[in-house]
Amino acid sequence: MEFTLTTPAKADIFTALFQNIRPFTEHLSLMFSKKGLYLQTMDSSRVSIVEFNLPAEWFDSYKYTSEGDIVVGIHSGIIFKILNAREKQQQIQFVYEVAAEDTLSIHFTSNDKTIFDKHFQSPLVDLESETMNIPEIDYGAEFTLPSVHFATLINQLKLFGDTLDIKCNEEKIEMAAKSAESGTMSVDVSIDDLNAFAINEGEELNMSFSLPQLHHISMFNKIAKDIQIRLCDNYPLSIIYPISGEDTYLKVYLAPKINDSDD
Repeated sequence: MEFTLTTPAKADIFTALFQNIRPFTEHLSLMFSKKGLYLQTMDSSRVSIVEFNLPAEWFDSYKYTSEGDIVVGIHSGIIFKILNAREKQQQIQFVYEVAAEDTLSIHFTSNDKTIFDKHFQSPLVDLESETMNIPEIDYGAEFTLPSVHFATLINQLKLFGDTLDIKCNEEKIEMAAKSAESGTMSVDVSIDDLNAFAINEGEELNMSFSLPQLHHISMFNKIAKDIQIRLCDNYPLSIIYPISGEDTYLKVYLAPKINDSDD
């Protein structure tokens, strides 16, 4: 198995995917097939699921000769260190040989003579790879906004508390965070200011989510211009970063917080 990313924008997206997935989990199972690269993982606190799909056509070069799928286990901290050593001008090449199944070769190269080529051998780990089947549901509300704006809001709200309270109806979306030490911050998001918005007639949603988790999720903002958010009462929040087309994406599912209010 071998793939190459020569397009700078794609190489940056690939780098951002792996650099920002480190807070969720210590180990990653990369699932390679003739169709491309797929990853699914649950965070250590078991409140969020992260998955992304990169089809073979998305890569500048993708060579796959194995008959079945290949699952490669890597340490998220090691892949972070490796990708952090890449210069912006360098292309990325991953090589996995079945005969050398205990290592993954990674190469950063460039035509720029002032930048030195870099080569890495990443040790692999044995992981149980069981993909969770996430059922499709009809969400009560869906909206789309620029991913950078979402990241800015979450970064500001987390300064005022650990919980995001979100209220959504046909007129507006309200996000709020509060704590005894810092007070309260609330944000009114007008429907007219969103790139897209849809909600069931008469629907009103009141849900709470972890702001530290949302902060980690918002750090993926560099991989896509927009972010799609889907809400349904008593179901996990669905966040989608559409990288390119329907089959190239990052999805995150975040369980809602339970309201511990007194009866």
